[in-house]
Amino acid sequence: MTAAAGTPPKFGLSGFIAALAALIIVGLQISGTFDPPQQSAGATIGEIAAEIRQSARAALSGEERPAPPTDTGLSMTQILTVAGTVLGALGAVVGAIGLFRQEPYPLSAMAIGFGVGAILMQYLFWMAMLICGAMVLVAIVNNIGDIFG
Repeated sequence: MTAAAGTPPKFGLSGFIAALAALIIVGLQISGTFDPPQQSAGATIGEIAAEIRQSARAALSGEERPAPPTDTGLSMTQILTVAGTVLGALGAVVGAIGLFRQEPYPLSAMAIGFGVGAILMQYLFWMAMLICGAMVLVAIVNNIGDIFG
């Protein structure tokens, strides 16, 4: 099941490069390298609690609530999220094509592994962020009486 002696592994190599680029992009995205500097977590949680308090008071008193701000620009994190997913999927698919064309096994298998690994790493990171965010919101809602006081 090996390629002919003179056949270069075109699909396996290109899939490996795309999947490796996806892993690097996802690593940079998760590390927050391209995110703008942000305030501390305590200040952010305090702002969320204050916004919940203002919204609840406005809803209870019948006042009109201000419209949430709309931001139509793409951030670097959003661009990296899409690029990492697309490159990971592309690397895995091109690696599978390399296996189908009976190119050398290691490069094609690594392309599939790195591509699926990049997508899985990104998915698990966002799931962890969602779970932690939900836990913070539950803690704020549980302490809403202290926030109103």
